[in-house]
Amino acid sequence: MRRLLSGAAALAIASTIAFAGQATAAEEPESPEVMQLPAVLINEVSTMGPNGPLDEAIEIINTTGEQVDLSNWVIRIYNQRNEVIQTIPLVDPLGGPLTLAPANNVGSTLVLTGAEFSGTTSTPNVLPVRFTGTEGIPALGGVAVFGSLAPTAFKIDGVAFSSPVTTAKEGVHAQPENQRTAQLAGSNTRNLLNHDTNNNQRDFSLQERTF
Repeated sequence: MRRLLSGAAALAIASTIAFAGQATAAEEPESPEVMQLPAVLINEVSTMGPNGPLDEAIEIINTTGEQVDLSNWVIRIYNQRNEVIQTIPLVDPLGGPLTLAPANNVGSTLVLTGAEFSGTTSTPNVLPVRFTGTEGIPALGGVAVFGSLAPTAFKIDGVAFSSPVTTAKEGVHAQPENQRTAQLAGSNTRNLLNHDTNNNQRDFSLQERTF
């Protein structure tokens, strides 16, 4: 369940967003991709945190009433130049298969955590990841989920934090994090009802981490 920000934290993050700058009026939202809305969504991404650039995490969530087998699925991490810098198989820490429970049940989410992750998780599905480089998930990069390793694999869901990251991006990119939101333990979190409109700017906002 989402946690409400304290008054001070809410004002600080709101102020940060205002100064960081939103997409301008000249940047019209792109047409949504013509695709079936995914059963599994990227629910939350934190590219940095109080412990630094590797204090990061990605959460995906099953929105259906059925189990979802993640066999062969991968998450790809992109830099600001839209280059894949890491591909992460969605398996348990021992390399075994992972299955997401039906929506609103224990185990309906999977959280990938960085080396310096400072949060806590409530799901049994936790995958510690050694994200590459000194930054891990780039603050101006992106994250996307694919159904297989194949070059032609269907993109199930994606979110980007700058305009050039076109493979992960859906519509207009989400607002990137920065050092101020990191100290406030912020993250890009999907809207409360887990709606997906295929537009990152509409679907995500900077809020206090829920993990």
